[in-house]
Amino acid sequence: MRLGSHMRLATFQPQHGVHCETTTLRNMLHHAGAGISEAMLFGLGQGIDFQYWDAPDPGRGTPMLTGRIEPALLSRNACAALGVTLRESRSPDPESASAAATELLAAGHVVGVSVDIFHLDYFSSRSHFASHYIAVYGLDDSLAHVVDTDQQGGAQTLPAESLRRARASDEGFMPSPHLHLYVEKPPERLTTDTDAVLREQIWNAVRLTAQRMTEDRGPRFGLRAMRRAATEIAGWNDTLASPDETVPGVGRFWRFAGTGGANFRKLYHEFLLEARQRCDDPELDPFVEEFGDVQRQWDQAIDLLTAYRRADDGRRLETVAALLHAIADAEQAAFERLLVSAAKRAGESS
Repeated sequence: MRLGSHMRLATFQPQHGVHCETTTLRNMLHHAGAGISEAMLFGLGQGIDFQYWDAPDPGRGTPMLTGRIEPALLSRNACAALGVTLRESRSPDPESASAAATELLAAGHVVGVSVDIFHLDYFSSRSHFASHYIAVYGLDDSLAHVVDTDQQGGAQTLPAESLRRARASDEGFMPSPHLHLYVEKPPERLTTDTDAVLREQIWNAVRLTAQRMTEDRGPRFGLRAMRRAATEIAGWNDTLASPDETVPGVGRFWRFAGTGGANFRKLYHEFLLEARQRCDDPELDPFVEEFGDVQRQWDQAIDLLTAYRRADDGRRLETVAALLHAIADAEQAAFERLLVSAAKRAGESS
């Protein structure tokens, strides 16, 4: 594919998104000819979860509490469901990482890269977080052209050196220095009869997600991890060194950050709604409603956290804890019923 004078993919059209990895995957697939919504990619990628990662400095900072599966696994799952080959590679140093990206762009691929947000010039946060994904669609010695989430302005241009530093960073949560992803040309059926392919894959993705979410995977993963977090949150008044700073920070993280809580429940709710429409299956109606309720409960918990002040909110964290326990119960019940419905659909189609 011919590149412009600034090494930009000439026919590239940026695709919007709210979460970094699904936005990146959507842009890679769309440019390759497969137009699929972000919510559908999140659902097919079995992206929803809850994970508890211990704080680097227990007693001062909060644990990392994420609402999704680990980085890159979502893209692998979604591509496997769609029959698309996803290529992943890690370069040994900044020079070879830039060279690899340039080579892939010259071959016509949008390149997904893992970066540390601290080094991205346009990013408002000045903290290190190295599990962020962006789609690169142009690169030369001085400038990089990328697509980030809508919250970060979508299509952005930044100094190439800024991108090099962001890709090379090994600071922050789950760093993957010099990692890049791209998709090979999708199967023709996916580009010519996308709707049929999606209808065939939706219930299997629902089944696999529900199966995982109803399993006991220990205290760090799934609904057991959410209940653990809820129990600890109730005591944050007394256990955290600076709760006035850290508690509202958790609320903002859950609302705005790419690994937060409510945003992924919203994406899963949108996935179920689109699945209902594509499959014309009323069996999904109650689950669309239930996950809409779950999303609203998450928003309530976040509102309480962001408004927290230790001096006048002694019982507020107990309310948050109770809400999270209730959310875990609601998600458990919904996924158990989804698992039954998915098994029923599998039996009907066999």
